[in-house]
Order: sequence, then C-alpha cells, then structure tokens
Amino acid sequence: MARDGADPQTRILEAARTEFAAYGLAGARIDRIAKSAAASKERLYAYYSDKQQLFLEVLELNLREFASDAVLTDNDVPAFAGALFDHGMLHGDHLRMIDWARLETDGTWLPALEVMLGYRDEQVRRIRLAQTAGRVDASWQPVQLMTLIFGIASAWVHEPGAVLAHGGPPPDVTAIAVRRANVVRAVERLIAPSVAAQN
Repeated sequence: MARDGADPQTRILEAARTEFAAYGLAGARIDRIAKSAAASKERLYAYYSDKQQLFLEVLELNLREFASDAVLTDNDVPAFAGALFDHGMLHGDHLRMIDWARLETDGTWLPALEVMLGYRDEQVRRIRLAQTAGRVDASWQPVQLMTLIFGIASAWVHEPGAVLAHGGPPPDVTAIAVRRANVVRAVERLIAPSVAAQN
C-alpha cells in the first residue's frame, strides 16, 4: 500500500515497483497501481505518458539503488559477492524487474542500461585493482569474472526449483546464512591465485 505522507509521485513509483515485479510490463494494471498509490489514473498519467514509461522509470530507480548498495571495496571480492547475495535476498523484486525487462522490452531502456554498464565497468576496474594487489587470480579476464560472480551470487534466485516454488514459504534465517556462506566460499575458491603464479 502507499506510504503515508509521501507525495503522489513517490506513492505511484512505490506501488508500481510492487506491481511490475509481480506481473511484469504486460500483466501490470494501471488501475491497480493508482489504487495502491491512493492516486487517480489521471494523476498517474500526468507524470508518466504510458505504462512502459513508468516501467522504465521503476527499472532505472531499482538499478540505481542496486548500484549504490553492492560495491566492491578494499579489494575484497568474496565480500562483494556476499553483498550481491544480500541485496538479492532483500530486494528480490529488483532481479525480477531485470528479468521482466529482458523478456518484455525491445532494448530501448537506455537510461537503465547506462546505469548498469557504468556500474559494471566500475566493478571491473576494481577487480583489476584486486588482481594487481594479488588478491585475485590474474589469469581471469575481469569482465568474465564479474559475470561469474553475479551468477554465483544470484544462483538461488534463478535455481529452477526455487523459481517454480515462488510464492511458497521463504527460506529461514539459517538456510539463508548457509547459502550466503556458500556464495562467499565459492568466490574465494574461484579467485584464489594459483600456486604457480605465487612462485
């Protein structure tokens, strides 16, 4: 439901985030968004010309939040993978929005794409610094390694059993902690400098 005290546009964006994450672009309904935001459809269309514009605005907002929340620091790539996992657990709707955008848009979501490409390039630069510092196996191409880290961190979100069981009871705190530890351990092993390189 709409957040008390928020301005109408903020309420609309918050309601749209929930609606689009659940139903995608095609399945979302403007009337449900307006009702949840305690706003009229006329007010919504005063801010956004159509449903796709609102969808792309939500996508860009989500990606900007993601880009500021999960950042590689101190050459600590395993901790970065843990942060990616944490964000996915707390904001599963962000990952679902990316999936919906891939499936339902024609590739014209340029502002959101620019956000993600800028984010990716910055993390790749930081991986190179970690390689220079001897914290990451230098034989990895940083762009390729970045893709693998994302895959490991989001493995449980996209694992077929988890996807098909969406809507069921969420995993408990212990299960989430075990999954996170496995993500961090997998990335630690992935990036470990080879013995040959150390000699």
